[in-house]
Amino acid sequence: MKVSGVDLLIVGAGPAGLAAAIAAKQSGLSRVRVIEREREAGGVPRHSFHTGYGMRDLHRVMNGPRYAARYISHTLDSGAEISTSTTAIDWVGERTIALTSPRGLEEVTADRIILATGARERGRNARVVAGTRPAGIYTTGSLQQSVYLRHQEIGSRAVIIGAEHVSFSAVMTLAHANVETVAMLTSEAHHQSYFPLHWGTALRYRYSLRTKTELLEILGRDRVSGVRVLTPRGEEVIECDTVVFSADWIPDHELARRGGLQMSDVTKSPIVNHIHETSRAGVYAIGNLLLPIKSADQCALEGSSLLSKNW
Repeated sequence: MKVSGVDLLIVGAGPAGLAAAIAAKQSGLSRVRVIEREREAGGVPRHSFHTGYGMRDLHRVMNGPRYAARYISHTLDSGAEISTSTTAIDWVGERTIALTSPRGLEEVTADRIILATGARERGRNARVVAGTRPAGIYTTGSLQQSVYLRHQEIGSRAVIIGAEHVSFSAVMTLAHANVETVAMLTSEAHHQSYFPLHWGTALRYRYSLRTKTELLEILGRDRVSGVRVLTPRGEEVIECDTVVFSADWIPDHELARRGGLQMSDVTKSPIVNHIHETSRAGVYAIGNLLLPIKSADQCALEGSSLLSKNW
């Protein structure tokens, strides 16, 4: 088994992790390594083909893949190392992590560790929705991967569960796949996004936003055939062949929990102080590992600013 050491180990190669790596190299750290369990770095933006990325951090607007590519390029140009298809499996010391990759097992000891593992949407199973488990059920993330990375056919009529920022991204992804969004459902009294984003997508894609509406059951045996919902007027069935669960985030906190870090009972994220240090000295957490959820450029700015906070 290989044993190595670095000045800074960053777990997660999304915008927060890559921005932190660039800032670390610019601050003078010599050995900076970013590990990513996926085959490609870049995080969620690499399969979000809609525009809107980069406004606050790069001061230009671009789509997700271009945004991810920009950060990957800047990270490599800075001299930081990116190791993809590399998973952090456990802690074997205060700041030593065991890794596995196609190259085998490895133990890396770092002077400092940044956890930038992000968050994921709760899928159908985690939400305990009645009904069978037919084909045609996605989260926004799995939908985007199916459409943009695997170029799979999705369906023809979709219902989106949730009305947060990412839900409108799902609308645009469905339109790219020639799928009509017939309804967006939220149990809240209104959507949880910016009004311009809601009205802009609603006018362009002509879907119905159903507020105070609860999903009761997914219908269909082999393929989704509809959803049964509870509205203020009573129960209703909406015909569709695709259901997308959006938002309702949970942090990817498995590594933090394995390390015995103090966690928030409310957000399930690691508890951090004013410099983003966790309960373990020299271990930090940034980005969407720390809920509430943030946009990609907010995560990148958080990663960039971490090195200036009394390191």
